[in-house]
Amino acid sequence: MLKFENITVCRGNRTVFSGIDFYLRPHRLTAVLGKNGCGKSTLVSCITGQVKYTGDIWLFDRPLRFMSPRARAEQIAVLPQLLKPVPLTVYQLVSLGRNPYLDFAGRLSQTDRLRIEEAIALTGIETLRDKRADLLSGGELRKAYLAMILAQNTRIAVLDEPAAYLDMENETELVIILNKLKTLHKKTLMVVMHDLTRAAEISDDILIIADGRKYFYGSREECLETEAIEKCFNVRRTLYEKDGELFPVFY
Repeated sequence: MLKFENITVCRGNRTVFSGIDFYLRPHRLTAVLGKNGCGKSTLVSCITGQVKYTGDIWLFDRPLRFMSPRARAEQIAVLPQLLKPVPLTVYQLVSLGRNPYLDFAGRLSQTDRLRIEEAIALTGIETLRDKRADLLSGGELRKAYLAMILAQNTRIAVLDEPAAYLDMENETELVIILNKLKTLHKKTLMVVMHDLTRAAEISDDILIIADGRKYFYGSREECLETEAIEKCFNVRRTLYEKDGELFPVFY
């Protein structure tokens, strides 16, 4: 579906990372982990075309670099880490997710409006729809932007630190949303995360970037079996029980 082949990014004389190879398996959540500065957000910027890279990113056997921004946006929705508090209402902000599908006049169709309403309902921001986005809290703004990329209704969604600025209650809601997108809506998700425990709980596959290279890529089970997280991040693991199932906690 989305395949990264020998991706290398350099900034001046410094190599951010090199030889990154992995792919997103359909209808699964791939967590991207790594220490600060390892290039997780840079990898996301490769997808959006904001960063130059060597190698290829393939989308359904097509090189992503040769696709127009509109064609790319019809297939991949990206939630960046840094979000701008724009002077729009929340509804107007969410409606921007439909831009790749609008006609020349920029008119919203009935289908567009339906997707917008579905995204607002899924993220639980109905009470914010008429508020200005630049007056929202950091957590509220992040949920509004999340609704925007959900309204885009793509097969693939890439989220860079989507839990940033969210309190525990809203972070739990985010996990529920991600599970719904994967299981009910059959979306393929790539999520940059810093919470190792949460990543091990909700991911299907895990990519770890360390020392400018791919340190690990494989299933969650393989990652836990090989203790890749413990070795890379120098942490320990214990277990906790949730709904009759055991999950790892890293500390």
